Amino acid sequence: MRISTAQIFSLSLNQINSSLNNVTELTIMNASQKKVNSPSDDPAGMGKMVELSGYKQSLTGYIDNCGVALDYLDTADQVLSTASETITAALELAEQASTETYTDEELRMMALEMEGYLDALYSIANTQMGSDSIFAGDDTGDNAYEMGLGVTLANESLTNADFVGMTGEVDATMAVRFTSDGTVGTDALDYEYSTDGGETWTTGTLAAGDTVLDLGDAQVELATGTAITAADDDGNGSQFYLREACVYTGSSKAMSVSVSESTSEDMTTVGSDIFGGVDESTGQPFDSPNLFETLSNCIVYMENGDSDAVAQCLEDLGDCHETVETGAANVGARENKITYTQTSLSLVKELTSNSISSIEDADATQLVTELEQANYVYQAVLSTSASVMSMSLLDYI
Repeated sequence: MRISTAQIFSLSLNQINSSLNNVTELTIMNASQKKVNSPSDDPAGMGKMVELSGYKQSLTGYIDNCGVALDYLDTADQVLSTASETITAALELAEQASTETYTDEELRMMALEMEGYLDALYSIANTQMGSDSIFAGDDTGDNAYEMGLGVTLANESLTNADFVGMTGEVDATMAVRFTSDGTVGTDALDYEYSTDGGETWTTGTLAAGDTVLDLGDAQVELATGTAITAADDDGNGSQFYLREACVYTGSSKAMSVSVSESTSEDMTTVGSDIFGGVDESTGQPFDSPNLFETLSNCIVYMENGDSDAVAQCLEDLGDCHETVETGAANVGARENKITYTQTSLSLVKELTSNSISSIEDADATQLVTELEQANYVYQAVLSTSASVMSMSLLDYI
């Protein structure tokens, strides 16, 4: 078969280009240290890489969520530990005040100390992570608690349900008592109130058909139909104490975050479940055990020298302590679960990265060897082609 000069030149150029292309591809791989630099390098591998990269990205998001949730829960765990210590101190103080061995003046001094414990717990309940309140449920933008008004009942003549609403403010505990019998909303009722522990009294009249008591800077609305009996010096009859209260302004549902494809965990806590207080939406205290209301009532009883009532608060305060401990245990359980989840996700992410690397990354040692071989072949092709192309019939004459 006759091979023309044109064929020789064409075949030589094809071999040169093929060898050069092989050298170029290996050079690119060597520069990037990746064997898949474009879809054309390995279409099936590139598709698998895209799939694995998406999965890895989702794992990264879940791991980040775990980290944020752990920050919130760790903060809650720490402050609840402090809250438990504060309640223990309050229990010791209440136990002393319930022994009937202290004078009224000494009990009033104890009330000031108890106010300090209440203020400390109020600050704890409003703990923030950055600008988010960790005990406000999913309503993290504002404080979990605000100061408002509440009542301490002097006896069983009235109930919390008899109080519809309270507005205004008080500088100190205000004693309020009725001096006539009747029905709210029907009869005219005389009452009086004191802001100095009963030394002086200001009188007023609740007109027939009216339900709001005017107490100076504060107003208290009673439920229509509430039965009223005149109070006496022995503590009987319709009377109560108006004082400051911790009002829960957060949400009844905790903020949850996804920590895996099918699992969510609460990263915040509903403060009313732990600290109690007054429900902003109803104006009524949350169910017992209610830490803030128990402490507020205890302070009022200390101010009025009622050791027996303080003793009852002591028992309630023990139940509140258990509730706080239970809340702390719940936070700790969530913290542990998320920690384990984060560890598992990190391991899966590492395995996914290894899978991507096995497809994408080149073997450096093998790559250098192949590049040397490709360069040798390219040089050989160039040398051989140069020799063949330089030959002519004149070389044989």
